[in-house]
Amino acid sequence: MSTSLTAGMSETERESLQECLQRLLASGAILREDHRDLYDWSRLHRERVDELAALAGLKLVWEHDNRLVLALPQHPRLLRRLRQDETLIVLALWYDFDRQVKDEGRTPEDVAFRVREFSEQFEAKFRHLQLPSATRLLEILHLLEKKSIVRLSETAGPFPDVVIRVLPTIRYLVPFSALEEWTRTRDRHLASGGASEDPVGEPG
Repeated sequence: MSTSLTAGMSETERESLQECLQRLLASGAILREDHRDLYDWSRLHRERVDELAALAGLKLVWEHDNRLVLALPQHPRLLRRLRQDETLIVLALWYDFDRQVKDEGRTPEDVAFRVREFSEQFEAKFRHLQLPSATRLLEILHLLEKKSIVRLSETAGPFPDVVIRVLPTIRYLVPFSALEEWTRTRDRHLASGGASEDPVGEPG
């Protein structure tokens, strides 16, 4: 680690700075609800965290209202390319997030629904494209949870009863400014039979 970057920092502070970068690379974000001390520390040392992230090719978005720090890769080689079924699930989650916030008045931190509801509405969005099997859907949701896009709860019971909470970070993973953009992307996937793949703006 650059001496100038860590000048005047204690060993504990250097370890915290290193942990910030590792967390951003591994999960794409630091959420206060998951890592309260690290989030609070990063806010106090924002300039150094920004500088270190930039060296790794990341631009940080600081969303204080939502209590998160999001890492956006600035180089194509840092992007993770989603498989076709992963892309469709992400598009469906974005739609449900957008509708609950804009139409139902939910706050971005309070968008949640059960797997059963999500599955029932998937077919309406994508017509002839099938929802992945339960095993594959769970695998995709776990990937998105690891990447700080969703949080799963009530997982001890039947899979259809699992609660999916969509995090505000999805607005950067799928940065549509309006529903019309989502519809055009959805139609492109329908025309290709769901075979398109899209790069994702978070560390792979």
